[in-house]
Amino acid sequence: MSIRATHLACPRLASSPAAPGLRPRTSTARTAGASRRAARAVAATAALALASPASAWIWPEHRDIAAEAVKDLPPAERHALDALWVQLHQAAGKQACPSLVDAGAEPDVKFGEWDKICVDFASFPALAADHSCSAADLWDDVSKEVWALKVVWVAARTKAWFARVKTDAEHEDVWNLSHLAMQYVDPRYLTRAEGNSAHFLVPREPVAKKETIDDYLERVLSPKADINATGLYADYHMLALRLAAMWSKASPAERPELARRALTAEGVALHFLEDSFSSGHYAATWGGSAWAKGTHDLYSKIGLTTMTWSGDLFASHGDAHMTERDMKVAAVTVKQSLVQLATAAQGRTPIPDGPLTAEEKAVEALDFCKADHLPPPPADRVARGATAMVLRSSPIPAGGPGEIHPPRARAEMGPFVGAVSGYSLGVAMGGYDSWANTRLRSEFEVGARVGYGLEGLLTSNMDGQIWAQASLLADPAQLDLGCSTCDGGRRKNTVVPRVPARSSLKLAVRMPYYVVPGDLVLIAPVLALVAPQAVQNVVFASASGGLLALQRRLSTPAGTFQFMAGREVGLTLWGYVGQTNQFIVTQGPTLDPSGVTTYKSLEWDFPVLEYIPPRVFATSLALAAIFQLGFSVEFPQNATYQASGSTEPPTPYSLGPSWNVYLRFRLDARKYFGGSADWGSPGGD
Repeated sequence: MSIRATHLACPRLASSPAAPGLRPRTSTARTAGASRRAARAVAATAALALASPASAWIWPEHRDIAAEAVKDLPPAERHALDALWVQLHQAAGKQACPSLVDAGAEPDVKFGEWDKICVDFASFPALAADHSCSAADLWDDVSKEVWALKVVWVAARTKAWFARVKTDAEHEDVWNLSHLAMQYVDPRYLTRAEGNSAHFLVPREPVAKKETIDDYLERVLSPKADINATGLYADYHMLALRLAAMWSKASPAERPELARRALTAEGVALHFLEDSFSSGHYAATWGGSAWAKGTHDLYSKIGLTTMTWSGDLFASHGDAHMTERDMKVAAVTVKQSLVQLATAAQGRTPIPDGPLTAEEKAVEALDFCKADHLPPPPADRVARGATAMVLRSSPIPAGGPGEIHPPRARAEMGPFVGAVSGYSLGVAMGGYDSWANTRLRSEFEVGARVGYGLEGLLTSNMDGQIWAQASLLADPAQLDLGCSTCDGGRRKNTVVPRVPARSSLKLAVRMPYYVVPGDLVLIAPVLALVAPQAVQNVVFASASGGLLALQRRLSTPAGTFQFMAGREVGLTLWGYVGQTNQFIVTQGPTLDPSGVTTYKSLEWDFPVLEYIPPRVFATSLALAAIFQLGFSVEFPQNATYQASGSTEPPTPYSLGPSWNVYLRFRLDARKYFGGSADWGSPGGD
C-alpha cells in the first residue's frame, strides 16, 4: 500500500510557492494482519509523542564540523582521502560532489534546481543517522535518492536563516521551521530514531571507580549495553579502518567498492562522534523521554561544562546553538579520526587487511534506528586502540540517576491535569426578539481539564495540545448598547435586561488537525490499518500547524502568536445544567412585561487567534496567561412563551440565534504526570 509523502509548506524557508510531491513510500508489511498493523501504528504514534527525536547537531552544524576537519588535514592525509573519494564519486554519479568539501553541498539556488546541488563527504555525518538507518541506507541516499538533494537545499537555507536571527524567539522560530522543512522533503526524518538511545551517551561510572576511556569503551561496546553514540562511533570507525586497510592492498578492480564502503562507514561513525560533543547529549543520558528531551534542550541552549577523558576542561553547546568555538573544538577530534582513516588507506598501520569478520559484517549491516543493542564488537585490538585515542579528547558524560548529575528539565510532553480561570469581554448581536440589538457581554470561567501535551515534541513553540475541559460559566446580565428597532425599545437596566444573568456548564476540547478540524479522529484509525508509517507523519504535521503549516505558532520576543481556528471548540449548555433560562417578553415603549419565555440554548464557541506571552514551565508545572480572540453563536432551543396571568399552556416562541465576538483572558495551569521520580536520588559518587 503506497501513500503520498507528507507535504508541509514552509514559506520562509522555500523560495517557491509550492514544491513537487515526493516519491511514494511503500509499506513492507503487506503480509501482516490488519490488527497487527494497527497495533504497530498506534505504538509508533505513541513513540513519536513520548520519544521525540533528539539527533544532536542539526545538518549545517554536522557538516561545518566535518568540513573544518577535512580542510585542516595534512597534505598527505588529504591526498589519501581524495583518492578514496574519487573512486566513490565514480560509483555514486552526479549526486556526489567532485570533492570532499564542495560548494555544491551548500548551495544558494532556487528550490528545484537539483542539478546544481550535490552531496560532499562533509555532508556524510549530517546525512547519516538523521536521514538514514544503516551504512547501506546512507549510500543509497547519496547515490540514488533525489530527496537527499532536497535535504541539502533545506540545510543550506536553514544555515542562511540562522545567520540572520537576532533574538532567541527568532532562533526558536527558525529552528522549528527547519524541522518542518526537513520533514517535508524527508518524511521519515522525525521517526528514524524514535525508539532507542543511539544518539546519546551512556552515563559514566561513579567517580570512585576512576573509569578510563578504555574501561568506558569496553562497557559501551558490550551487547548488554543500550545502543549508544560512543559505541556506534567505535564500531563504525573500526570498520572503516579495516576497509581502508583492505583498500590499500586491493586490486584496482576491487578498490572502488572498498573505497565506497570505507567512506560510508566513516561517515556514519563521524555522525555519532560529533553527537558526543553536543552538550544535550552528554547531559541527557537517562530518564523518561520527556525528561531526556527537556534536559537535552536546556543544555543545548545554555551549554554544559565537563571534562574530557584526557583530563582537560571542556564545555560546549548543543543542537542549533553551536558556536564557532564549539565547531572548532569538535573538528580537532574529527580530524584525528580522519587522519587514522587516511593512514590506514596509505597502508601505514598494522591493521589487518584480510576479509571482514562476522562481527564486522554485523556492524556494517546494522539498522541503528531499530536496534536496542549493538552486535558483539570486532576483536581487532589495533583498531580498538586507535579508536580509544580519538575518544580521549571527547567529553565525559554526566552521571546516571544514582550519581551526581546536572539539574534536569522536562519537555512539555505527556499526560497532564490542569486548571483554568478566565474572563471574556465582547459584543453580542442579534437574537432575543431582535436582529438589531447589540449588547455588551462578559463572562467568568473556572474549570478543569485533562489532556496530553506535545508542545515539546521538537521545539517549545509547537502546538500539540490535546485536552478535554469542563468549566462553570457565569454571565452577568446583558444590556442593550443600541436597539432602535427592538420590540419594546432598548433594554438598559437590570430589571428588564436583554439577557438575564445566568450560569451553566461548558464543555470544550482542543486537538490539532491535519486539513480540517477533527480529521485526526478519522484519519488516524484509517492510516493505522493501511499505512502505519503515515500516522507519525500526520501527527507531526498536525502538531506543527497542519498540512500547510497555516496554524504554526510564531515565536517573537513578546510571546507566541497563532491562528488556531478549529483547534479548540466549546459548547455551553445554557438551561440544560443549572438554573432555568428565562427571557422577559415586553411590549410598548415602557418595557411593560407581557410574559416570560422559558428556553434552553446551545452555544458553540470558536477561538480564532491566540497570543501567549512568555510563560513559565518548571519541572512538571506549566503556567501561562493566554489571550484569545474568537466568536460564538448561540442557538435557543425549546423556547415556550407564557403570557402574564395566563392559565393557557405555553406556546412555542422564536428567540433567534445570537452572535458574540469576544476577547478572552485565561490563566492556564498544567501539572504533568511523572515528575519527581525522574530526578533520581544522587549517591555518593
